[in-house]
Amino acid sequence: MNTKLLASFAIFVLLAAVVSISMTDSAFASGHKESEMKVKKDDKKADKKADKKADKKADKKADKKADKKADKKADKKAEMKPKKDATMKTAPSGQAVKEVTIEMPKGVGADTKCGEKCFIPNTVTVAVGGKVLWKNLDVMPHMQAASDGSFMTALMNGGESTSTAFNTAGSYPYICSLHPWMKGTIIVK
Repeated sequence: MNTKLLASFAIFVLLAAVVSISMTDSAFASGHKESEMKVKKDDKKADKKADKKADKKADKKADKKADKKADKKADKKAEMKPKKDATMKTAPSGQAVKEVTIEMPKGVGADTKCGEKCFIPNTVTVAVGGKVLWKNLDVMPHMQAASDGSFMTALMNGGESTSTAFNTAGSYPYICSLHPWMKGTIIVK
């Protein structure tokens, strides 16, 4: 009888072990599936966060690029405008003064389309016996010459200045003899 009891007990233990292992596998699989789902959810959150960060970085980069482009455009526009300071003397349109300053802004030596912005101001009126002060703000050299040959300035490298006196009334169209697209007019009254 002991053998039968022992065999029954062994079968019972074996069945209990099989059921226990089956339940453990099922529980582990369920837990593992939940863990996988959590990992996938966390991955989605991380991907979403990374996408948001990348979008923010791209937007920041695009904004920076647009700002840089706008700054460059503003700088170029500012270079074409004369810099007014205490020494720059200009007169209201058509009025003659004893001294007037004409500037050559940065970039005009290379800008064949600078038009009336090649010399600032483009047309000036100076009194008989007055003078024009020429300021080269460009990096290229410039040398102004009257169309009728009545005057020619010295060669001015970037940052240099010179002056020309006008003793005879008249209108004096001129060009930069090095950059003939640069034209202006001096009226002497």
